[in-house]
Amino acid sequence: MIYSTTIRLIRNLVMVALMFIGLSNANAIIPRPDHTVILVLENHSYWQVISSPSAPYINALSQSGANMVEYYALTHPSQPNYIMLFAGDNLGVTNDNLPSGTPWSTPNLGASLINNGFTFKGYSENLPSTGSTAEANGAYGRKHSPWVNWQGTGLNQIPSYCNETMNGFPSDYNLLPDVSFVIPDMDNDMHNGTDPARVIACDDWVQAKLGDYVNWAMGHNSLLIVLFDEDDNYASNHIPCFFVGPMVQQGNYATNGYDHYDMLRTIEDMYALPYLGASANSTPIEEIWLTNSVSEISSSSIQSNVYPNPVTNEAVIHVDVREISTSGYELHVYDILGHEVRNEPAQLLSSKSTLPFRREGLQSGIYLYELRDEKTIVSTGKIMID
Repeated sequence: MIYSTTIRLIRNLVMVALMFIGLSNANAIIPRPDHTVILVLENHSYWQVISSPSAPYINALSQSGANMVEYYALTHPSQPNYIMLFAGDNLGVTNDNLPSGTPWSTPNLGASLINNGFTFKGYSENLPSTGSTAEANGAYGRKHSPWVNWQGTGLNQIPSYCNETMNGFPSDYNLLPDVSFVIPDMDNDMHNGTDPARVIACDDWVQAKLGDYVNWAMGHNSLLIVLFDEDDNYASNHIPCFFVGPMVQQGNYATNGYDHYDMLRTIEDMYALPYLGASANSTPIEEIWLTNSVSEISSSSIQSNVYPNPVTNEAVIHVDVREISTSGYELHVYDILGHEVRNEPAQLLSSKSTLPFRREGLQSGIYLYELRDEKTIVSTGKIMID
């Protein structure tokens, strides 16, 4: 597969010094990103998306981060899944009809974040305007934007400015709230149309709208979570879910069967929030996170790091070698999709050497490097280019 190089590179990643992890307390297992963006897509089972040739970008993301092989939605149809993810309960909603009795005053994730000193927004494509409570507008459906059900100024309610259009998603990602949801409209979230066309359209949308954020996040302690609301009405409700960010350990995780309540619990633990509904008895996702312990680096690896990183024009790769290989070394550089963009000799003259690295035509983004001798990969790392 074209992603095999990316998988191998990140699996062998030893640049712990680049992992800027914001822990909520000294003993925390789940790190606290500076920004967490949660993208929710529609109505596809795990195997309809993961490894599909119609979704190359989504698959590249899933394999560059923590891919949750066993993740499940809670019910059918769409709307109650969104509400359970957001509130730990379906609040009596079992269909896609406009819920009664809104705005609700029950506890929910958005209000919990705001009440505990954090910021929150939901960005919905084709929402008519900021703060709109419309049920539909073109391919926008309120049923996919649960925070609208709590929009108001009372107990546990969410201010209207938190209900934002996708046009409001900032180009300066430093301006993102602590936690945000991104909801494409139904033409772009795999809901409308037929496969493979709707999968291709969604894959293109994700890359166009969030590709730059992903690149930026890797150098700014930020996180992207991608998950689906439900599968396509198979009984198992087995859906894609993955995490991408510098605090995530790449891999395919199949140990536990997680669900939307576990995801809510994970976000609550990430921001030290009170537990909502069923999340109190759910299992946080803990096994995917990198630590900042240098002891986890293999003793057989050559340690290397890049400075400065991110790179503007020039940098150096510092390499600590126990024994110089007489066969020499090569430096191979790959983009995030695993395509080799550079291959050049690397001369190491002493046990502590530096290799020059020049941008020379590389676009802004994330790159992965391998330092190889004649037989093996001896060190790997990550380069961020501004």
